[in-house]
Amino acid sequence: MKKCIVCNLELTGKQTKFCSNKCKHKTQNNKHQNYIAQQKRGRDRKLELIKMFGSKCTICGYNKNYTALCFHHQEPDKKEFQLDLRKLSNSKWEKILEEVNKCVLLCHNCHSEHHHPDAVLT
Repeated sequence: MKKCIVCNLELTGKQTKFCSNKCKHKTQNNKHQNYIAQQKRGRDRKLELIKMFGSKCTICGYNKNYTALCFHHQEPDKKEFQLDLRKLSNSKWEKILEEVNKCVLLCHNCHSEHHHPDAVLT
């Protein structure tokens, strides 16, 4: 009879390795897959990319708060995915580098003005 590879309990039905999800999760790589680790990985990767772009907005030179900086795709039709923290955290570094090479670094104000040039206050 087969036994759980974690707790050694007897397996039943369609179970092949684990007797429960609890035992299955004990063997998973939770160090890299928990939410806090993902957030940190995303932030670290964004900071690395920002440094690669000179750490400031390409248009106005803003450089005070990294959360106010974003990556603007120069050719939207070639955009494969958005470079937000979730995507930065969960994508392969090589794919991120391919995507970020299609972008310029802008602060959110310059990014908004670029996309909405006619939205001026009168």
